[in-house]
Amino acid sequence: MNTYTDSELEYYADRFMRLRIFRHGINLAQYMANPVAYELLDLPVEPLLPTQQAAMLRIWQRWDTGLAAASETANEDDDIEIQAAAWDWRDLLDRWREETAEAERALDRMSQRNGAYVEPMRHHRHHGRNRTAANFARKGA
Repeated sequence: MNTYTDSELEYYADRFMRLRIFRHGINLAQYMANPVAYELLDLPVEPLLPTQQAAMLRIWQRWDTGLAAASETANEDDDIEIQAAAWDWRDLLDRWREETAEAERALDRMSQRNGAYVEPMRHHRHHGRNRTAANFARKGA
């Protein structure tokens, strides 16, 4: 049986709680037997709490990732679980694919040169009315 000083026990117990190792079915005695091994385990990540998920959605909305439509309809006073369940990443991918296809359809009628879209110019370099205005020899300058 190992004996630990109070400072060691407090340090490792705080670390045990901070890393939330207890949530994976490991008790403090098991952790104290080999703390390095348990810290290096690839423990699964816990799912976000509803308040954390709502905060994550607000941050993503500010980053303009397409979540604005779901967040605009929901207010802060609404149920947080409804906000969290309002979106699915598959729906976002479908929406982005549709927007991309729509943008490409708008470009289909444009001509291309070497794969780059080229829009025909709507003006010419020399206009007829400017030829006389730019003739400085005629004005005696």
